[in-house]
Amino acid sequence: MPHYRTLIVEDEVIIADTLKRYLQKQGHEIVGMATSYEEATEIYQEKQPDLTLLDIQLAGSKTGIDVAQFIQSQPYSCPHIYLSSQLYQYSINRAKTTLPSGYLTKPIHKSSLYTTIEMAMYAHQHQSKKASKTIRMADSTKGYNIVVEDIAYLQADHIYVRVYLKNGKSIMQRTSLSGLLAQLPKQQFIQTHRTFAINKKAVSSYNAQKIYIGARIITVSRARKKEVFAFLRD
Repeated sequence: MPHYRTLIVEDEVIIADTLKRYLQKQGHEIVGMATSYEEATEIYQEKQPDLTLLDIQLAGSKTGIDVAQFIQSQPYSCPHIYLSSQLYQYSINRAKTTLPSGYLTKPIHKSSLYTTIEMAMYAHQHQSKKASKTIRMADSTKGYNIVVEDIAYLQADHIYVRVYLKNGKSIMQRTSLSGLLAQLPKQQFIQTHRTFAINKKAVSSYNAQKIYIGARIITVSRARKKEVFAFLRD
């Protein structure tokens, strides 16, 4: 079984610790454990897990369903599996709208946990391959829906960013490099210099000094070198 970075959102400490123990035995990394909506959303934004296990009933006024809705509102979202001892029709109706990847009834058994995670992640990964994420852009004449996978690299120029596509075309955007990067997947794009950012999947080759995207040499600043090359090796 592949290993996943998992966030556990559960306000019963004994159950949370049991889940943690079960998952660590399978080699999964626990990126955080939360008991409330506030803790869960904070950890999620900071750690960006591969998977979230969500108790529906949490400490405080907000529920695991609210956490799921938050996850789905983020630029980076991951599959979530609900945990509950009982679920009323009202909760079922709310939970369905968040399109959970699974549901586990307490007490949770190891075999059910492992199988549900394996099925959920398999489905998510295959859906991701089929769905091409797009980003809306516009130049001075018209708008475009650009497939994220088609972006090769970005180059900032004062108050503009030129978006270079893999087919050789480019689109000029009136925005900041950081603002445009915030709309792109963090696991795929990284800033290499104050004026450049790259799509990891578009890199042709690199060495200790330079990055090549086709015939283009991308500058890497000294301050970002360690982070950038670690990102490419990952």
